[in-house]
Amino acid sequence: MKHTLRGTSLVLFVALSLFFIWFGVTYAGVRDILSFHAAAVPEAVRDQVKPLYFALMTLIGAASAALGVLGLYVIAVPLRSGAPGAATVLVATNTIAFAMAAVTAEKLAVATGAPTSWTLMGIGLAVTLAAFLAHTGSKAMGRSSPGVAR
Repeated sequence: MKHTLRGTSLVLFVALSLFFIWFGVTYAGVRDILSFHAAAVPEAVRDQVKPLYFALMTLIGAASAALGVLGLYVIAVPLRSGAPGAATVLVATNTIAFAMAAVTAEKLAVATGAPTSWTLMGIGLAVTLAAFLAHTGSKAMGRSSPGVAR
């Protein structure tokens, strides 16, 4: 069971990191205002806001991709070698990213009436929590079994 939990933790954390990379590349590469963002910008000024929009999308995309790459490194080196706090760093950074996305989306929705989807952020937070719980569960099993290789 310990190995299953550890494997589950690694797979979930890797999936999250790959999601951040995919999301980042997608956002950094947009060529037009996404429909759910366009709903927040009046048609009359859409062309005027495009330079700022694309700059922010590139910034958000690059930061997201970088978070994913950093996550993969933390998984491959500190987490796999059992470094204390590695899973905590992953859960904290992922939670900050998903929570801030949720807060930002909600503020935008309130200010403009733009649609917001909690599904993606909720799934991301749930997977983050599941990965962390699987990791801590596998560590707890290792401590409660003297003589078992960790």
